[in-house]
Amino acid sequence: MPPPRLQPSDLQALRQKLYAGDQLDAAGARQLLDEVDALRAELAGSRVEFAKKAAGALAKRLQAAAAFNRGGCPSCRDAEARAFLAKLQRIAEG
Repeated sequence: MPPPRLQPSDLQALRQKLYAGDQLDAAGARQLLDEVDALRAELAGSRVEFAKKAAGALAKRLQAAAAFNRGGCPSCRDAEARAFLAKLQRIAEG
């Protein structure tokens, strides 16, 4: 079971301790490091979720452009958009 997340009041107390020049005890340091790890994991998940949504939106738009323009539009450089879509999909797959 993951450790409980730090609340804003907990972070404020740790911040005050550090700014006052006091050292953190081992438990406080572990809590802080666990919080950093949890935040990094959330950020990574958010990035992947964004990449998936962006890739889906771009794929949908490219399909619409191809249908409207009978296969694509060479003047709008849809090949570059397709390359960007492929990169987004690689990011989303991890």
